[in-house]
Amino acid sequence: TQEEFFHTFNELYANGSQIVLSSDRPPKALATLEERLRSRFEGGLQTDISQPDFETRVAILQSKALRMGLRVSHDVLMMVAEQVDSNVRELEGALNQLSLRLDLSDSRISHDEAAAVLKTLAPNRTPCAPADVVRLVAHHFSLSVEDLTGRGRTAPLAMARQVAMYLLREENALSLPAIGQLLGGRDHTTVRYGVQRITDSLHENNNIRQDIIALREKIYMPPQAAR
Repeated sequence: TQEEFFHTFNELYANGSQIVLSSDRPPKALATLEERLRSRFEGGLQTDISQPDFETRVAILQSKALRMGLRVSHDVLMMVAEQVDSNVRELEGALNQLSLRLDLSDSRISHDEAAAVLKTLAPNRTPCAPADVVRLVAHHFSLSVEDLTGRGRTAPLAMARQVAMYLLREENALSLPAIGQLLGGRDHTTVRYGVQRITDSLHENNNIRQDIIALREKIYMPPQAAR
């Protein structure tokens, strides 16, 4: 009860103990909290803990996977960190689901299996239309849609086009021919190469990884928010 907690708090404080409390809101917003407790909480240091960034999420997943004894590759953990970006509880939930899948298969979980698990965690998460993905990628790289779908072959333009191919394949699940058609009538082998190029780059190029993370967030935003 709050009465018991009040006396425990006072005793710890009197003994010079360090007291750390966490909450999803500041003390003044805790409506059912007694005033005497609220005043003590507000007398301490208050700090906001923001959502973990990508690198922190990967580190959290690695640490928890190690403690759980999960046989999960670094690539799979990176994919989880990219798609579960809200809080630590949801990261733990994703790992628990992966753990269940591992228990059932008794083997190292594959990239495709992990993707299937992540989809079950967010069944109502719908990407924007393919044409909007192309528009978002063009805007992200300060290009026009005509540049992205045209015949230009400069290195920055080719890379942006490959990012669009990757996202259309991974997020919209379009076929290789459909992606090629959307991006100026390119053949499926060109699209396959582009998708693989970005897949490989995600493991070694932090700039590409950050581009993909930023674009994924926009792809799943409401239309007015993604602009």
